[in-house]
Amino acid sequence: MTAIGVVLVAAYVVVNAFGAWSVARRRHSVALAFMGVAVVLTVAAVALAFEHPIALVLTAIGAVGASLTSRVNAALVLGRVVAWRHLLRGAFGLTLVAWVAFALYR
Repeated sequence: MTAIGVVLVAAYVVVNAFGAWSVARRRHSVALAFMGVAVVLTVAAVALAFEHPIALVLTAIGAVGASLTSRVNAALVLGRVVAWRHLLRGAFGLTLVAWVAFALYR
């Protein structure tokens, strides 16, 4: 369970790093926000690999930060917000947090 959680959190890191790369030339502040979330999630993945309890808190912060940054990216960079995409991303973040909690406290 822990290994799958680490892989899922690491995949979310890749998604946010790609988001940072894709907007780096257009909006530096949004790119920095995506990278900040990626850093928090990277630390969460390492903490989860060592089964440290702080992994749950960091994953929750990273998931909320990723959702908010994605919403800001849609509004500022893309110019249009599609609600179902953000709801889907939020649902994935909530599922990720639940998976990490289950992996840590089973």
